[in-house]
Amino acid sequence: MLKKISYEKKAFLIFLLVNMLVWSCIGLIRSVLPTDALECIYWGGLHDFGTPKHPPFCGWITYFVYSIFKTDFSVYLMSQVFIIAGIWYIYKLAKIFLDENKAILATIMMEGCWVYSYITGYYGFNPDVILLCILPILTYVFYNCMKNNSTSDWIKLGIIVGIAFLNKYQTVLILASMFLWALIFKREVFKQKMFYVSIIIAFLIFLPHLIWLFKYDFFPLLYFEGEMYDKGWITHITQSALFFIMQIGAILGVVALFLILLLKQKMPIKINLNWDKNSAFLIIFGLLPLVIHLLMGLLGGGTMRPRWGFEFLFLTGIMLFYFIPTKEISKDDFNFILKFAYGAMLIIFISMGTLLSVEKNYRSRYPVDVLYNDLNKKWSEVTETPLKYFGGYIEWTLPLAIYGKDHPQIILDTNHYKNIWIDEEDLKKSGILVIARYKRELPKYVHKSCPYLDESYEIKPVEYKFTIKNAFNMPREYIIYYHIVMPEG
Repeated sequence: MLKKISYEKKAFLIFLLVNMLVWSCIGLIRSVLPTDALECIYWGGLHDFGTPKHPPFCGWITYFVYSIFKTDFSVYLMSQVFIIAGIWYIYKLAKIFLDENKAILATIMMEGCWVYSYITGYYGFNPDVILLCILPILTYVFYNCMKNNSTSDWIKLGIIVGIAFLNKYQTVLILASMFLWALIFKREVFKQKMFYVSIIIAFLIFLPHLIWLFKYDFFPLLYFEGEMYDKGWITHITQSALFFIMQIGAILGVVALFLILLLKQKMPIKINLNWDKNSAFLIIFGLLPLVIHLLMGLLGGGTMRPRWGFEFLFLTGIMLFYFIPTKEISKDDFNFILKFAYGAMLIIFISMGTLLSVEKNYRSRYPVDVLYNDLNKKWSEVTETPLKYFGGYIEWTLPLAIYGKDHPQIILDTNHYKNIWIDEEDLKKSGILVIARYKRELPKYVHKSCPYLDESYEIKPVEYKFTIKNAFNMPREYIIYYHIVMPEG
């Protein structure tokens, strides 16, 4: 006999469905996919075991889905499928530490963390979206490994860790949490056979990318190195402070919903901190990755992108309920907070929808057909060779590669490393059209796209104007500059 689903569980499932539909549709206000999603599609189309920035998993998935459905909506929907899967595992984690109704509310309150909403419309799909899904799953499976020590859980853990590393190197931070907790509370796992079997499984999944990294001298890590270069101790402090403030800002909505519940229940704010296995688990997994990020910023300097920490905030709702006592959740309490959660969803939707509608930005309103046709026309005026390559600022060339009629190839930013996906001899024979936002940047992009050119090569910038209109048909004129490197032979 099927178990009867409670009213709260039904309301939760409906909430997840509404969340998925709302945030899958928000991106359709844009005329093009976000740059991150376009990058993933292009990377996936390279059919390689690495990309200029990240391991290949995200690119493979994005390219696979987009090549089948060939619609922007499929990417937004895929993004939400991953996010909803992550939210579901937050709920499964919550049930370990809380009773059913508190677990549901702790999960629903994560709507106040705008990472689970805006990221689909703003970034579309990228490795961070996958982390929003995979980190809760990884944490849940690890907990089961520590509790049950079953062979199936250890195998699952190895597979998930391998996939997580194949998605983003940042996964190492959650492994640090796993190692520390096991070192304190479960040292015997280091003597168990399945622990090492799990490591071997993860290693075998990651191995093709590792071989690729050795083959190309680990050049994707130059992207991270470029973000972390030293700018002086003032920058170390300011960047870390900004990172910390943005993490607090990301969870303010969750905290606000929790405080509203406390006010309704007339409960004081009292922190109940007992150092036991469960408390330590939440603290170590909830805070250690963020602490490591802060230390990286303080010691390494450079840019600390706030979104590097957002995906590690998934335990926020659970920690609030676990460490701050509340009364039992009545149906009235549940409905009260559920309404506020829907209100948070509406506020974020209106804010983001308005922003995407009014902005006249090339990142969301790129007139691909106009630029592609005009630049092809300019190209055909000087050569009969088909336009096969675009170079320059990637945010200008990516939309042309993905949406352009003949899907031209582009020169990826490989941090001054040789572009392994371009046949230089074919590039010489075909020629290339290089685009820059500013005239002064054009020489840099030309030589970066065509390293075979002499320094004395004469570059003649050509000005090109076009108009971008927002959803209300309000125009904004853009000026870019291009140069045609003629085919040789």
